[in-house]
Amino acid sequence: MNEYRHHIQTKGSYQIVALTRDSEYQEDEIYAYAVMSSSGVKLRQELTLDGAQIWLDDWIIKELLASGTDSPDMMSPSRPAELSGLRAGRKRR
Repeated sequence: MNEYRHHIQTKGSYQIVALTRDSEYQEDEIYAYAVMSSSGVKLRQELTLDGAQIWLDDWIIKELLASGTDSPDMMSPSRPAELSGLRAGRKRR
């Protein structure tokens, strides 16, 4: 079985691709979505685009927390509280 990857989204150094069995992209032929590293390694496969996006957001948060980096440039603006580790309404001391 052949697997073809069709770029959907880039976030930081990661990509989300749609997986099909045909080289031509047709939305109704997508059987899964994969999160790919910059080196082309498939990190995760999900059945839905939402599932792949959520998994990638969580992966990036874990990666940033492990490195001690506070840079939100790879994150979408919809999840900044999780990145900073702060609850809304609290000040950092």
